[in-house]
Amino acid sequence: MQAAHEYAQQKLELQTILQDSACGRPPSTYIALQLMQSTEGQPELAAIACLIQGHAWQHISEHAKAQMAFAAGMEGFRQLGMAAEECDASILLGMSYLLAGEPQKALDQWSNALQLARKLSDRGLICRVYLGVGQVYIGFNDIPSALAFNELALELARLLNDDQRKGEALLNVASDAYRLGRYSYTLQCIAEAEKLLQSTVTNAIWSAEVVYYRGLVHTRQQHYAQARAELETAYMLSDRNDNLWGKAHALTALGELLLLLDDPIAGETLSNAFGLASGAQMQALMQRCATGLVGWYKQQGQHEAALPYYAVLLAPQQGTTANISPAYLRQIQARQAQSRIRWLETQVAG
Repeated sequence: MQAAHEYAQQKLELQTILQDSACGRPPSTYIALQLMQSTEGQPELAAIACLIQGHAWQHISEHAKAQMAFAAGMEGFRQLGMAAEECDASILLGMSYLLAGEPQKALDQWSNALQLARKLSDRGLICRVYLGVGQVYIGFNDIPSALAFNELALELARLLNDDQRKGEALLNVASDAYRLGRYSYTLQCIAEAEKLLQSTVTNAIWSAEVVYYRGLVHTRQQHYAQARAELETAYMLSDRNDNLWGKAHALTALGELLLLLDDPIAGETLSNAFGLASGAQMQALMQRCATGLVGWYKQQGQHEAALPYYAVLLAPQQGTTANISPAYLRQIQARQAQSRIRWLETQVAG
């Protein structure tokens, strides 16, 4: 009886930590390892601990280590016959592939997850897969399709009345709308997401993203003082949460704004952003920072200092769209059409 009670207590503690991790506050990788070690001989608890470990590594952009942890958790749940938990782990693994710049692997992973979710008739899991596949389109640089898919996920989240999924979908839609220059729509989605964060949803990463995207829009709208305050706040929030992705993106956008304003700290800001981006191998951000730093050093007449950044700009880039086969393009197009049909079916079954 005592052993069963202790097991239940440990499982509850791990599930609470996992929920916090999914909401943007994972433990350190060291603590995650200790949690993993504490589950020896307890397969279900070990699988949960693997997911916590995956979140911890993902939080600091250690993608390969995160993928190993998520894959181990997924396999653990599969061996236990826990299909819903296996599907959840598969979704997390797909997102890790996407963040690592491997959209085709992400799509493969989410294809498997979608089959599991449909077998379970779990519309919440199906919605999560839709959100992931929408992000794959960004990896393929097809933003209109990304927006369409994320809007589909948002419709389903509204149908399910799931505030967590609504918040995620709203930020995805806001991101896509911003890339397409639809700034009013971006701000509309951000405002709705912010209301959720002030009431029913807690997610430290999303709280920083709301301010970050608002800063991006205000930069485009030439509301520079407001944009600067927002981007500085976004960086502060991400730094407080020790989120590398958030810090690197906010600091890059802030450096670009300061360069636009001829601010004397623009070079230092961009240099710091470049350090963050290069440490996590965020190629797109490295390119943006390098472009800004070349311009900055040219303005200062420090042409020699600009040379390393010219080298970054001239280095061959790994494009995610160049190697997509026609079969893959047909697959993602079919996935979108099939998903809309499935979504309509859920409305009818409602």
